Amino acid sequence: MKNTPRRTSDHHLRTPGELRIARLCWVLASVLFLGFAANLFISVARAAEPSSGPWFLGSLLAAAGLLILWLSLRLWRSDLMARTQLTWLGLITALPLFLRFGRYSILAGMVLVAVALMWTPASIKYFRTLYPRKTRRK
Repeated sequence: MKNTPRRTSDHHLRTPGELRIARLCWVLASVLFLGFAANLFISVARAAEPSSGPWFLGSLLAAAGLLILWLSLRLWRSDLMARTQLTWLGLITALPLFLRFGRYSILAGMVLVAVALMWTPASIKYFRTLYPRKTRRK
């Protein structure tokens, strides 16, 4: 079942600024993931002694970049499940990267900021307006 917003009279509903910034951060994060994967693939291809570890890491980075790009496009269409999936994906990928303090820590910090921006009170109110909860009848 497709989780599309109920847009009967929501044409006047304005997207909060925090959510717009989070959308841009997610698109930028997907581009950075894909860029890091391409850089890793190029450096491994030029290496004299190739190993499978960097190829696997590059494949993971490329898959994460494509998945984040797809979910960020769904978030652009105000899909509630995309926000939830990006939150989980962001926390699972960003926390280990951020704790290593390597070259990926800037990317991880940006992903954590994007997760936080999706859960500001204005963004929560926006999604509650688009997806009202069904009341239970007793």
